[in-house]
Amino acid sequence: MWGWHGSWGGAARVGGWIVAAILLVMITATHYNESGTAWLIGMAVALIVILLWDIQRRKNAWRR
Repeated sequence: MWGWHGSWGGAARVGGWIVAAILLVMITATHYNESGTAWLIGMAVALIVILLWDIQRRKNAWRR
């Protein structure tokens, strides 16, 4: 069941962790300046914070 009130389930959460890992691995690429590195780290941290918030929200949900 997905749609307006449903969710994508575990696939979206696993995909989020994979994307965060890919963003952090991309730091090893050659950059002309450090602004690219800052954006990669910032986006990865933001995604990880959202994923951790989702874990906490689902853990404390009154309705499952």
